Amino acid sequence: MEPIETRTYNLRGSHYAIGYQLGKQAASNEYLKAKYVVKAAVDQKQIRETNALLERWCPGLTEEIQGFADALNVHLEALVFYTMTCYVPNCSHIALLSNKTDMKQPLLARNYEFSNELEDFCLMRTEAEGKYTHIGTSMLQFGRDDGFNEYGLAVTISSCGMPVVNLAHMRKPQFNGLQYWVVVRALLENCKNVEEALAYIKEMPIVFNMNMILLDKTDHAALVQTMDGKIAYRQIDADSHEEMLHATNHTVLPQFMHIENQAFPHSITRYHFIENELKDKRHITKAQLKDMLLTQYPQGLCFHNYAENFGTTKSMILAPREGTIEICWGGQAKNCWQIYDIAKPMATTLTEMQIEIDPLP
Repeated sequence: MEPIETRTYNLRGSHYAIGYQLGKQAASNEYLKAKYVVKAAVDQKQIRETNALLERWCPGLTEEIQGFADALNVHLEALVFYTMTCYVPNCSHIALLSNKTDMKQPLLARNYEFSNELEDFCLMRTEAEGKYTHIGTSMLQFGRDDGFNEYGLAVTISSCGMPVVNLAHMRKPQFNGLQYWVVVRALLENCKNVEEALAYIKEMPIVFNMNMILLDKTDHAALVQTMDGKIAYRQIDADSHEEMLHATNHTVLPQFMHIENQAFPHSITRYHFIENELKDKRHITKAQLKDMLLTQYPQGLCFHNYAENFGTTKSMILAPREGTIEICWGGQAKNCWQIYDIAKPMATTLTEMQIEIDPLP
């Protein structure tokens, strides 16, 4: 067992003020300061190019980053946000329309597999001036892995196929584009529903190959896949024959099968497990979904292989019509499920929990 620190933040004000609040939190915590500030600096050209993308697609975020840097009294070049571009989340996520659930409301369930050392372990409720209020887990403080907003748009992601990173044996990036954590935040802050999100994302230069699931409170859902800068998607709604969308870590849309025709065996196994468990069922409960998320693979979707960036860092149930998000940290039932309401400010907390780490073979 290994201890982890989980945090919740309620952030409100201008983007700069929100960034300054986050910076003050990091300044008082040596672990956080070491995690988000590095000695190795990026050059000004890279920062200018990144900021130009952020201002176009997630306006206000550069002000938040500047507030963070000012609170820590460091230059932008020293922020990990500008240097790290190789995060690869391996996840499972499931969107269910109302007719599939016992509560007759759309639900989005997800597991997120990652490294316990790189994971933020932080849930934020963010109410930035001029943007939609949203709740989601953070990546590098400023990005979002997932979440939903005050209008009921929910977003989750997983990597798709061979990761696009500047590392050996990986797919090399072909252009200067956005990483998934910026895309997710941009959609949550600027789009009210799936229709708006699909329109917003169409022109985005997305460098990361991902599976994204969008769900809103009107029973409209979409599976979006990005591959080498191209985008394809499949939609379902209350009038569709299909009532469920799900994804793991390989492409399933025909537009990209010729590009990524191989898949990790565990991704295929998880994909078919979800299908077998839920496809032909009705009256699915949150309890059933939670059991699937926390049961260890291959009987479920949970992993503890953190040493190889494949441990469940968080399990979540998003209910956009209800306006709630439930989260269990570390894939451990003993860490309990905590529920948060988009309409209610969250307390700023720091809680120590435990995760189980499988030894390397």
